[in-house]
Amino acid sequence: MRVLALVAVVLALAVPAASAPTIDIKAQTSLALDRVRLRGDGMAEVTGQLVDKLTGDGLGNQTVTIKIGDDSGTAVTGLDGRFRTLITVPPGPQSVELKFPGGALLEPAVQTTITDPSRAQVALVIAIEDAVGGARVVVNATADDLPVTLPIAISVGNRVELGGAPDGDLQPVQSLDSGHSFLLTRAMAKGPGAKRLRAVFAGDDTRQKAQAEASFELSTATQTTMLASTLDLAYEDDLTVTGKVIDEEDHPVARAAVTLVSGDRRLAQGATADDGSYKFKVEGEIIGQGQFAVQVQSDPGISFIKPSHSEPAIIKVSSPQPVPVSYTIAAFVATVFAAGGFFLARAKPWRRFRRAAPAAEVAANESEVDQITGGMVANKPSVMSTLRRPNDDGFSGVVRDTIRSRPVPEAVVCLTLGDFEREIRTSGDGSFVLEKLQPGEWRAEVAAPGHVTEKFGVSIPHRGELRGVRIDLVPVRERVFQLYRRAAEPLLPESRLWGVWSPRQIVDHVRGKRPSPALADLTDFVEEIYFSPRLAPETVLTAAGDRVERAIRERTRVP
Repeated sequence: MRVLALVAVVLALAVPAASAPTIDIKAQTSLALDRVRLRGDGMAEVTGQLVDKLTGDGLGNQTVTIKIGDDSGTAVTGLDGRFRTLITVPPGPQSVELKFPGGALLEPAVQTTITDPSRAQVALVIAIEDAVGGARVVVNATADDLPVTLPIAISVGNRVELGGAPDGDLQPVQSLDSGHSFLLTRAMAKGPGAKRLRAVFAGDDTRQKAQAEASFELSTATQTTMLASTLDLAYEDDLTVTGKVIDEEDHPVARAAVTLVSGDRRLAQGATADDGSYKFKVEGEIIGQGQFAVQVQSDPGISFIKPSHSEPAIIKVSSPQPVPVSYTIAAFVATVFAAGGFFLARAKPWRRFRRAAPAAEVAANESEVDQITGGMVANKPSVMSTLRRPNDDGFSGVVRDTIRSRPVPEAVVCLTLGDFEREIRTSGDGSFVLEKLQPGEWRAEVAAPGHVTEKFGVSIPHRGELRGVRIDLVPVRERVFQLYRRAAEPLLPESRLWGVWSPRQIVDHVRGKRPSPALADLTDFVEEIYFSPRLAPETVLTAAGDRVERAIRERTRVP
């Protein structure tokens, strides 16, 4: 029997396991027609570009087919994805079809438009710059490379990095002549943020219609207020500081990092609530005896919302007073009772008298899926180090992928202090070392391709807690899937399955439920980002958030 069992095991090991299915995720592509210009003898020059829809990069060495009327031709794209060819065109308006058949890792693309080569080709160029109250916009126009003044219609909407937002997202805001500027206010654009602007010339009898788009960030300044509980503080008392962070439209700025500082010293740190408010309580002993200027610095951590700081307040901290003997005795008695309570809590002698609960009443272990977060994990300094004054001016550690716990090589660790900046790239094992940093509150930023950038403060000097730190970076694809949960989880048979099923099972299940158009579009977006071998840029998070909100809004509208 043992021999037969051994033979069965050997045969089982010899049978090759069924290979897992291979899933190829192809990159989406996009074709754009630049111009169709007559050159004489019935020939026209056709130019355009083939790009990667996700990154906007040109795709070189690809064949594009151009068809105008009954004639067609081909062109090979250059390194920047641009192509050019000559083709016979009949007179009058013509349908121009651009077709890319696709490739091993590239999806096909088709673009069709109507143009009249006999009319002048119009090109629009959009210039946008920051201005007080919003952004200054100028649209310049040329017809056959000569400047002209044309009526232009301007529309503005939210920027979407992949796939493009529907035209319904663009709202008309202004009509003006080319070459003239106008102020695009935040109210026109529905608030600050990543935006896209479209300029359209409708065409006339002698000139073709034209359209141009530009992406930009509409920024807003912030205001940080601060109110101190007192300006004359006893050494033994606490200083309470409250305030609020708002933007230029008086809207609260939630989850902004706020820091209470006195000169180069950081007294407390926190974040604003949903209403933009914050509160600090600091012991007078931490501030120190004497007169100090304190203020609150805020940093929303969003590129289009600018940081700010409050007006400083002068706090006078009095000399420490001797502690009465009665206070010392009371503190000793309280310590004894606290120690006794601690040991009783550890031993829990009352548990022996408690009746055991029936098995049916015992709660099940239904663990929830933790939110994926990154950030810095400081080291624990030695006991002796905590007794000494801060004297270490170095910053070192390792950058790793928080999902796979693998080191992230070539990550950029950048520290800034006013006009000073120190930058280093991690080595193959994800480690980095920065020495001889100036004293102060440095702002650290750690970035790597395909990962969400982490920002935090670094206080120099320190007692050793910033030696051997661990900085966790969240992959962009994981953060996108995390955002996807809000829209997709209601379609699962049970909510707890989100932590049980694999991402592939979840995506396939949602698609099998025949979701709404917005959720179907979101699912395709998530599939390309999550399962593609390419690293998704951090900028796709804006597109992911917009698509999730659109899918949720569409679901709530369905009766």
